[in-house]
Formats: sequence, structure tokens, C-alpha cells
Amino acid sequence: MAKQTPLQILNEKYGSKKELAKQLSDVLEPLEDESKDELAERLTLVSNAKLLHLKALSDKVAAHGGREGLVQKVAAAENKTADKDYVQALTSKRTLGWLLDRVESQERRARKAAKAAKSA
Repeated sequence: MAKQTPLQILNEKYGSKKELAKQLSDVLEPLEDESKDELAERLTLVSNAKLLHLKALSDKVAAHGGREGLVQKVAAAENKTADKDYVQALTSKRTLGWLLDRVESQERRARKAAKAAKSA
């Protein structure tokens, strides 16, 4: 069987590009002067592969408890949960992608350290 194209995957799982864009507009954060409908309209102009990538990222963010869950995990891993200014900066200035990347990096480092400690 041939590999499916992003368009085929998108149509099979979500029905249409507009449907997936609508789902993502509910999850993603719009720009400051943008409504969710405008975000959904803007997302319909994005490639199918990019929409599927954004959907995968939004699922990962949801699995970690959203923005607040990611912020708490980053702050806890860096032992800065009591530093309110740091937590506020993470909440307001960092993107979901940055926070997710940071959490996944910290989890990989923790697994690697545990594996090294186990073999030592």
C-alpha cells in the first residue's frame, strides 16, 4: 500500500481542512488583535502537513495539562516554583511550542540520567 499524502490523512481523520482549522482555533492561542474565527480562517491557508503537525503538538500540550501544566513542569524541573516572576514570565512570554520543547528536553535528560545511574 502506498503512503498516504497529508491531504488524504487530513480528510480521513478530520473530514476537511476547515474542520481541522476550526478544532485548532479552539486550542491554539490567537494573536492579540485576532478572534478565533479569524485564526481559523488564517489556518485554512496553511499547508495540510503543517495543520497535521499543529494538531500533533496541540495533543501533546493537552496531555501535559495545557499551558499551566507545562509552566509548572518547567518551573519544577528548574527548581523555580517559588519564583513568581519566573513563573509569570513563562506564562506570559513563552509560546506553547517553546514550553513543550523545554518539558520534553527535561524529560529526556531525566531518563538519560536515570539510565546512567542505573548502569553505574
